[in-house]
Amino acid sequence: MKKIVVFLVCVNCAQYVVAQQQLGVWNSNYAGIGGTMLNPSSIADSRLKWDVNVLSVNTVFANNFLYAPKHDLAFFGVKRIIEGSIHENLFQTRYDPQHPDKLYNVSFSTEVLGPSFFVRVAKKQEVGLTIAARAYGNIRNITGNAGQNAFDYLLESNLWNKPFSDQSARLNAMSWVEYGLHYAAVLYEEGNNELKAGISLNYMQGLGAAYVKNTHLNYSIADTTNIAFTNSSVDYGRTAIDDFKNARSPNHGHGFGADIGFTFVHGGEGGNGKDGGDGRLWRLGISLLDLGSINFDRNTGSYHLAAQTANFNNWHQSKFVNNVQLDQTLSAVFYNGDSAKSRTGNSFHMAMPAALSIQADWNVYEHYFVNATIVKGFGHGDNVGVVRPDVYSVTPRYETKWFEASVPFSLLYYNHWQPRVGLAVRIGYFFIGGDAPGSLLKLYDLQQADVYAGVHFFIQ
Repeated sequence: MKKIVVFLVCVNCAQYVVAQQQLGVWNSNYAGIGGTMLNPSSIADSRLKWDVNVLSVNTVFANNFLYAPKHDLAFFGVKRIIEGSIHENLFQTRYDPQHPDKLYNVSFSTEVLGPSFFVRVAKKQEVGLTIAARAYGNIRNITGNAGQNAFDYLLESNLWNKPFSDQSARLNAMSWVEYGLHYAAVLYEEGNNELKAGISLNYMQGLGAAYVKNTHLNYSIADTTNIAFTNSSVDYGRTAIDDFKNARSPNHGHGFGADIGFTFVHGGEGGNGKDGGDGRLWRLGISLLDLGSINFDRNTGSYHLAAQTANFNNWHQSKFVNNVQLDQTLSAVFYNGDSAKSRTGNSFHMAMPAALSIQADWNVYEHYFVNATIVKGFGHGDNVGVVRPDVYSVTPRYETKWFEASVPFSLLYYNHWQPRVGLAVRIGYFFIGGDAPGSLLKLYDLQQADVYAGVHFFIQ
């Protein structure tokens, strides 16, 4: 998987590991504790008395640069994807030599929700606990020339002796373990209407992080002996990946976060619709997600490189044993042999993938529902932080206690639009699905993927 890792520097965090929308399951009345990831008020006055999540996994990847042709894929051929990545004979790029400065974008996220639960502690009051490992990575506005050079290890001779520039690339990546405490209750109830509220307070242990910003690079690769930079500068920061290689503690920092949400429910003549829906149940929710940041301050560094002219000689022969050697080498290249001048600090804060979410759910008839969900990710200006892509979705579903099926139709936006059609099924306590499984089903080129599965037990 070398080429993919080189290009997707942001997913270095993923090897440590997940929060995605899981549109096919988290909007369900049987979502349980998982529903708090979209709206912490969802567990208040739930159909379920208690719910225990054993394990659930979700991975989302979307980009407009890398792809694997569908004719080279196998039906649900995860093995083929892994082997093709290892042997570097599967993925191709969308690089256009006629437009080397065309901009591309990549987003990646993964989540593992471990042992977690919620339980009713009083009338219309619930508390819960979640333990999750999560990772996000974004590459925004990287030029095709920079992406292609990274993909080919700077060894594609057709790109040598040509002046290239990248004035816009930005990278943010972060992985962490999250411990969440959840409380939800009914604030107001009159007739068939109720207003629910919920809050999640999260403690986060930072595992790894990296960023690149303020990119102003003008460069030319002569051959394997020289890379020349002119009027170039860039800021970057990272935690020590060497800690993982050497089995040292992966704890690189700490932080706190919060989610808050409200849901208004109208239950019609059948109360709040808990016994199967009477055709008039609807609910509308709004939530703020992932407010907060992590301070990375252990085995961490921030750096600034700048030079009117700089030459990286014999770059192809350079071997780096650890992160420190790489940082010192780059500093020496840009500052006339001074291997320490680039370092600007020993810590940095990285913002969480904050977002605003709106959820609307309508019980069309008996066990048939239609859900509409919007997730709008926030940027962080000049500060560093991972970004959640925007999602706009409509999901019809059939739902009973022991069986559920849904078909999410969604648009994902991260500086480019990607339409998606998904499928999710829950049989009893087990669910599996995806909001964009088409590539794994060999229907499209593998340019995006969104799959999830899990097991949770509940009592109604």
